Formats: sequence, structure tokens, C-alpha cells
Amino acid sequence: QATPEPIDTTMKIIAGTISLLLPATNAFSPQLATAGRSSFRPIFSTALSSSSYLDNLSSVSTSSSFTATDEQATEILDSTFRRTVSSTANTPSSVPVMSKLSLNEADILANGVIDNVNRNEFPPIVVTVVDRQANILVQKRMDDVCHAAFPEFSYAKAFTCVTMGVSSREFRDKYTATNDAAKIGQMNSMMAISKMAAFPGGVLLRNGDNEIIGAIGVSGAAGDEDEYVALNSAWESGLPLETMPKEHSCTTVKSP
Repeated sequence: QATPEPIDTTMKIIAGTISLLLPATNAFSPQLATAGRSSFRPIFSTALSSSSYLDNLSSVSTSSSFTATDEQATEILDSTFRRTVSSTANTPSSVPVMSKLSLNEADILANGVIDNVNRNEFPPIVVTVVDRQANILVQKRMDDVCHAAFPEFSYAKAFTCVTMGVSSREFRDKYTATNDAAKIGQMNSMMAISKMAAFPGGVLLRNGDNEIIGAIGVSGAAGDEDEYVALNSAWESGLPLETMPKEHSCTTVKSP
């Protein structure tokens, strides 16, 4: 029969090791967020400091003479681990909420769109990133864009998102889903009066507080492709953004 060891030393070594590994579970990485519809979505922080974990262990042993078998030590460690994680699982993450899109962040999103176009061999596009007031932060035109109106289409899609609080696809569907002539007429009037676009390619951006902070508009490829590259750019950017729509509808993706 194995000689039991003092629990203090053994348990503290194990606990210290676990507490160093736990922070890896603290948040989703941008690469894992492509199915979650946000570029960075931390939910709860389960990171435990060595001191807080060992403080919990102190209640297990009150005397250095206490000893335990391997089976007992494992049972106590498991119980303490569960108790400590339970006490910290509902602590919100401290990831800051974006109050606005900066020029640098808008540039990251625009470059991400172009990268997605190249990876999927889509036709060249124009991408426009706007702030919450629909002011243009960044507009980029890829080489060989064939139509002079694409920059205007790109902006119109982004403008529609910020103005209506939905994606440009959702704006179209809102007024055409029931094939109601009055609603279609209303939509056409809105587009005639203001620079709106009722076709896919405009993606709305919200922060962690569900506030609108900007939009991405893309034009030049098929509508579903325009929308896909805007969405995927936001999801891959690592920025704490929520997108509308939350899913893409593109069937021609070659390199997710």
C-alpha cells in the first residue's frame, strides 16, 4: 500500500498548475468566432489566480499533519475546483466596449474585405466603411473595378444599414417579402429621396451594448458575395463587433 503524502504540498502544486492553465478558456479567439457571428465574443471569465485557488484549498486542511491517499486527494481537488469555478463563472469579462470606429479599425475592416475577395477569387470590388453618422471613414477601390457607379453603390449599402438599423438585405426583405405594392412603392420612394440600396452587400456593425457604431458596404461582385466578404472581414478582424446579418448566404465561397 502506498504511503500517503501530506495534502498541503501535493494539492497546492496541482492547484497552481491548473490555475495557470485556466485563462486559456477565458474567451473565444477570432478564428473560432466565424460560426458565432461576432468577431470576438467573450462571455464569462473563468480565469483563477493561484492565490484565490490556494485560499480555497486552505479550508481543506487545517493541519500540516493531515494526510490523504491519492484517491482522497483527487476527490478533494475535484470538489474544490468545482466550488471555485462556480464562484467565479458569473463574473463578466472586462473586454472594453467599442464606442466608435476609429480610422485604423475601419482600415482593418476594409483590408479584410479585400483579402476575402482575393482568397475567394471574386470579382474586384469597392468597399466603404462608415461611422454611426454614415460618414465615410475608409473607401477602397480594387484594381480593375469595371463600373464607375460601384463606389456609390458601396456607400449606399453602408448608408442604408446605419440609417435603417438593419442590413441592406433586411431592408429589401422588409418591404418586398409580402409583395405588397404599397410597401414596395414606399421603399422605392425612400431610395429615390435618399441614398439607399435595397440589395445585399451592406453589413451593420454594433458594439457589445447593441449600439450601432458603423457599417460596411461592398459592391462589385454578386450581392451574396459582397455581403459575405463584409461579414467575414468583421468576424476575422478580432474587433468586438456584432454583425447584421448574423449568417451569410453565399454559395460560392472557396476559402472560408
